[in-house]
Amino acid sequence: MKYTSPRGTRDLLPVESAIFRKTINKLLGIFNLFNYQELTTPIFESSGLFERAVGETTDIVEKEMYTFKDKGDRSITLRPEGTASIVRAYLEHLSEFQQQQVAKFTYVGPMFRYERPQTGRYRQFYQLGVEAIGSISPMLDVETMIMGIHALDSLGVKNAEIAINSVGCDVCRPVIKEQLKEFVGSIVGDLCPDCQNRYENNPLRILDCKNPKCQTYFMGMPSMSKALCKECNDHFICVLDQLDENNIQYVVDPNLVRGLDYYTKTVFEIRSMLLGAQNAICGGGRYDNLIAELGGRKTPAFGFAIGLDRLVMVLNQLSLQPATDLDIDVFCIGLENEAQNKVFQIMNVLRKNNIKCEYYFKRNSISDGIKQGLLFKAKFAIILGEEEIENKKITLKDLTTKRQNSYDSIEEVLKVIKG
Repeated sequence: MKYTSPRGTRDLLPVESAIFRKTINKLLGIFNLFNYQELTTPIFESSGLFERAVGETTDIVEKEMYTFKDKGDRSITLRPEGTASIVRAYLEHLSEFQQQQVAKFTYVGPMFRYERPQTGRYRQFYQLGVEAIGSISPMLDVETMIMGIHALDSLGVKNAEIAINSVGCDVCRPVIKEQLKEFVGSIVGDLCPDCQNRYENNPLRILDCKNPKCQTYFMGMPSMSKALCKECNDHFICVLDQLDENNIQYVVDPNLVRGLDYYTKTVFEIRSMLLGAQNAICGGGRYDNLIAELGGRKTPAFGFAIGLDRLVMVLNQLSLQPATDLDIDVFCIGLENEAQNKVFQIMNVLRKNNIKCEYYFKRNSISDGIKQGLLFKAKFAIILGEEEIENKKITLKDLTTKRQNSYDSIEEVLKVIKG
């Protein structure tokens, strides 16, 4: 039987893995400038955590979670998103963070959702996210969104834009939902089955529908901003003013709600026009009630996640892939047993000097060994044959210029390699 990767998953081969790693390291470096510290959580959690945090009537909980019973008959779920786990860890280790005015975390890793696979969307996908816990200030919203733009800009992604909206709070959300139901009520029978279900159980989720037919019905829908309470409206205006002050380009998208129930006030996405309909690279917002929902004191927070799969797609389309380090410095060739032993000793010295090297395992011929070195894009080849062993020499060949010289010691070879 021939085995393949499960539907909706993929193997990241060495070149793509290297691009992912370089991209992650670049982004983590930017986040560190804003004082975010990495926090690593388990890949699975209690199912109740996500049901409570994400929302029982969201698509994620109703249709997309990978949930199973463990041997202790506990319901376990592979994490579908990162925020709930970060908040759980924050509360579990509260004594470590409660003295900080704002606790700032970043995380990276695979997430899992049972979705229909499509371009840039997988059932196992990779996210790099940030969470800032402890401030209600709209300046935190602005700083975090600026950080997202700064991070993408550092990778060369210049054509992205912020879409932003406010989804209100506990005070004005009921008014928003009622206005939405009133608008949709006369057309609900023409909407997709998911929207019909959302109309009864979670009307705000209707705006998150990606069905093109449903989207046409939503044109002309009253803006949520008109129903915002004074606090939410003032907060939103302050965010927009500060984005203007910092020359950050944005569009207000009145239908933007994001797919998670814990959001309050500001929600946003950073979009790339290179990705078609599914164009969000980064998305997030404020969640001021989630920590209290999960058993802590009411604590405001703001965060976002970057979809690494989609981001790498954009980098590929823009020819902005970061340079990888798959090439080697030196390819070492030794055909006879004594030469092999000597080559291994030389390789140990090279590696202790941070020189990347590989060994010729085939032992067919020196010419074939040179070909193998060129496949690895090696800069040099070290050759030990009968003549080198007899004369106690080391031959170093420059694979770019094709010139070669013999040396008496590895120290001399190191000087040439290091330039």
